Amino acid sequence: MQDVPLTVGQIFRRAERYFAHKTISTAERGTVEVTSYGQWAQRTRKLAGALEAMGLPAGARVATFAANTTRHLELTFAVPGSGLVLHPLNVRLPGDQLAYIINHAEDEVIFADRSLLGRLLPILHTLSSVRQLVVIDDGTGPGDRDIAITSPLPVVDYEQLIRSADPVELTVDDESLPATICYTSGTTGNPKGIINSHRTIWLHTMSLLQADTIGICERDTVLPLVPIFHASAWGLCYAAAMAGADLVLPGADLSGPAVAELMEERRVTFSTAVPTLWSRVLPELRDRDVSAVRMLCSGGSAVPSRLTDLCLELTGNPLVQVWGMTETNAFAALTRIRPHLGHGGAEMTRHIASSQGIAIAGVEVRIVGDDGIGELPWDGEAVGELQCRGPWVTAGYYGVDVDHTITEDGWFRTGDAAAIDPDGYIQLRDRLKDLIKSGGEWISSLELESTIQKHPSVEAAAVIGIPDEQWDERPVACVTVYEGRTVEPCELLDWLRPQVAKFWVPDQVHVLTELPLTSVGKIDKKQLRVRFVTDTPQ
Repeated sequence: MQDVPLTVGQIFRRAERYFAHKTISTAERGTVEVTSYGQWAQRTRKLAGALEAMGLPAGARVATFAANTTRHLELTFAVPGSGLVLHPLNVRLPGDQLAYIINHAEDEVIFADRSLLGRLLPILHTLSSVRQLVVIDDGTGPGDRDIAITSPLPVVDYEQLIRSADPVELTVDDESLPATICYTSGTTGNPKGIINSHRTIWLHTMSLLQADTIGICERDTVLPLVPIFHASAWGLCYAAAMAGADLVLPGADLSGPAVAELMEERRVTFSTAVPTLWSRVLPELRDRDVSAVRMLCSGGSAVPSRLTDLCLELTGNPLVQVWGMTETNAFAALTRIRPHLGHGGAEMTRHIASSQGIAIAGVEVRIVGDDGIGELPWDGEAVGELQCRGPWVTAGYYGVDVDHTITEDGWFRTGDAAAIDPDGYIQLRDRLKDLIKSGGEWISSLELESTIQKHPSVEAAAVIGIPDEQWDERPVACVTVYEGRTVEPCELLDWLRPQVAKFWVPDQVHVLTELPLTSVGKIDKKQLRVRFVTDTPQ
């Protein structure tokens, strides 16, 4: 067999050769700008030439600080295709964490949207390795004079960089070379870096084209609402290019009305987002033609049943749960009804819909008990730590010498508590750190949140454990309600009592105007613990 390297450049060349006529649409500056894969490929080659002219050493880190746009897509291919390492920065991180990961990754160049420079300029003087700033003009933000005065680095315009460059081939021929580095959200400490090789990206991309995964194909129009800084938009930019799907990029405006309009106008067939974003978008689809939609996916946290039901009502398809992490290069498991279970009735359908699905081809999973040794049975009852391994699962964190998240036999410890049923469906019970131990018994914050969110007035819920002298820990619920509705804590507790075990009923309920979110759109329980661990009941 021929030893042909699996690289990002190979994906790029396929898109350029076979799908030059297909479109890439970007919502930007109040309009939708449409280009072709062919035009995008020409600019990407010139960008690769510009990177080559910078004289960066092989393997140098190149950071991006940008929304999902065509120009960010150019960088997504040109950087790894040039033998450099793409580092998409999380635009929602606070300045101190941004500075930490830029310095930790030792980024040498930053490409940044002009509209985001207000967040980046104040920390530039703290960055020890960065030697140049490239500004992507997206229509708003500080002017060139202000940037020149403020920036301690040489500044160049993105379009000028491309205009002055000669096009080159994307010629990386070693699939083991690092292609991207993505950092975790840092909810339990400093963000940690995960390096993905060209081979990793290629294999994960192929998994997304499989019929029993999400089946991206040339007939699709793909809208990645997940940002590129989050595991390369869950790999969808690479998958769309490999398959030749039309691609729709939302830009910076992720408001419900803006996304709904984009989905209707561009006839989107497939999209992904976190539940908090779907909760804003799905209600806006009621009066729009979304008949083209074949699948919408949600991941990052548990999907409330009301969102699944609403998606089914509006599109004719349920909201599909996917499970994965930055450490698994995004997709690792997906909810689908296996053929032999297709006639299992409403109860079986609900069971499957509430699960995180089965591991996709290429990923192995297991659950391990508290002793960290014995693998637990797939009986749907035994709960242990979910562990996984596969060709796109991390082997460790960047710059960490001793990594306790990798077992001695090479499995990645996810930190999730889960059960697996006999058919392979993963049921997450909670994050291990979020489980609440009360009087020697475990309470799943995830399951309690899911039940609370069934109350007709509750829009979102988060359950945390707070110290208790008698019981060790007790649950506290924090909720938000739908606009125009109210709920009293005592009313919610009375409604909840018949539905859960007595010791699961929260000691406190806090009705908030909003729940704090992490940089990737998940509810930030760390902030809630800081806020309520010493507060008195409401």
